[in-house]
Amino acid sequence: MKELLEMLNIDYPIIQAPIGGVVTTELVAAVSNCGALGGLALSWSSPEDAEIKIKQLKSLTSKPFYANFVLNFEPKALKRTLELDVKIIQFSWGMPSIELVDLIKSFNAKIGIQVTDKESALRAMSLGADYLVCQGTQAGGHVQASKTLEKALPEVLQAANGKMPVLASGGISCGNDIKKFLVLGASGVVMGSRFVASIESGAHQIYKENLVNSNSDDTVLTVCMNKGWDNASHRIIRNTTFKMWESDGCAKIGNRPGEFDILGKNVSGKNIERYSFSAPVSGVSGNIEAMTLYAGTSVNNINNIKSASDIVKDIWDEYLNK
Repeated sequence: MKELLEMLNIDYPIIQAPIGGVVTTELVAAVSNCGALGGLALSWSSPEDAEIKIKQLKSLTSKPFYANFVLNFEPKALKRTLELDVKIIQFSWGMPSIELVDLIKSFNAKIGIQVTDKESALRAMSLGADYLVCQGTQAGGHVQASKTLEKALPEVLQAANGKMPVLASGGISCGNDIKKFLVLGASGVVMGSRFVASIESGAHQIYKENLVNSNSDDTVLTVCMNKGWDNASHRIIRNTTFKMWESDGCAKIGNRPGEFDILGKNVSGKNIERYSFSAPVSGVSGNIEAMTLYAGTSVNNINNIKSASDIVKDIWDEYLNK
């Protein structure tokens, strides 16, 4: 744990997952300002949009944060992100090319890579990763993993062999979870759903309330909500869209019930179709419950909506007192 804290210049081994479109600069800043590590999702950002977000974030915090890029998509904003002095870059859903690694190293930035087993961990290490993020199938959102965290983590730790920190990710939202995975050998943990259910999160209030009112059995790992990212499985809350699709035999793309239903409008006024992979954010209108509500199995321990700083404080206090 000490190596991770020193490398990332943080006080707590708690990392906020990038959690896609519901991330706000206010959330990232709040997490970082209290001594944990906030994460800014920039996978779908242009260099210009990334610059706006990074400058806004830097006006809210002087503490470290990382930028995340999903490598199923071209990281168009990566170079501009580095030019704006973001010193921690994290990748998921793919391995960075040698050229990308060399670019990041030329800016003296750290590299984190999401992995799921021994082989992917060894590959990430060979590319020059500074730390690894081991994801398990309990994670909410788009799930790269094929094994539970309990099965994947020992493999990744064996591959790392003490040479670099390994973060545990997937189904973590309380102090007990932190203790469990630190005892197993992780240097820190990644939490997504717990921070979606925060005051600073950009998630729609109905989405947040669904996280509070759900338990792990209400979540499902599926390919149902995949318009916009059709090669990815994801963990969501079972809602009316999923139940309709499942009751129809889990039909393939193009033959799903209500395939082109309009569920509502996004903040720009554009239509949101059923099965869209975009989670509802504040300002979205329509049938929010039927949209994509990403959630990890950690919802069992999400019982309220509070500030990110209170989340970190309470979870760390629980960890220390267990």
